Amino acid sequence: MSRRKQIQSKEQLDAGFELERAGDSAAALKRYQQASRTDPTNSHAWNRQMVLLRKAKSKEDEIKLIQKAIAEYRKAYETKQQDWMKENKAKAESTRELAHVLGLLESTGFPKNIDTTIEKWQTRLYLLEYRVKNARKKKTSSKKPVSKSSKSTTAATKKPKQNAQTQA
Repeated sequence: MSRRKQIQSKEQLDAGFELERAGDSAAALKRYQQASRTDPTNSHAWNRQMVLLRKAKSKEDEIKLIQKAIAEYRKAYETKQQDWMKENKAKAESTRELAHVLGLLESTGFPKNIDTTIEKWQTRLYLLEYRVKNARKKKTSSKKPVSKSSKSTTAATKKPKQNAQTQA
């Protein structure tokens, strides 16, 4: 990722902040989307999108966004690691054994990701999916309208039965 794209993403993020402060959530969401497209490792842009969708109470859209954010973030991070490995092949080869002994390498041979961003997103995704799965179904107004005359006839028929039971 070039430094220029990171700066451009930061500017788009700042523009999104300003729009959000002004109360224009839809335009702010678009700016945050632009920022995350420009630089997929911009976790702040992804987080702000999640917050806006959470405020809009659109859980399904937020689930899709989190899944996309995790995939894009991982992909960008792996690409960044591969680029570094190509540029610094001698350094990587000379320190590979030490990193392996210290347990700093994944099974793929790349360094372990210490960033907790993905873990937080996975937790949020799990909680959202759980809430959507176990959400109460909204009640529909499919009740039959009860007329007042039918209530009075049922009440009148119950009273004599109660009196008959109490007398016996």
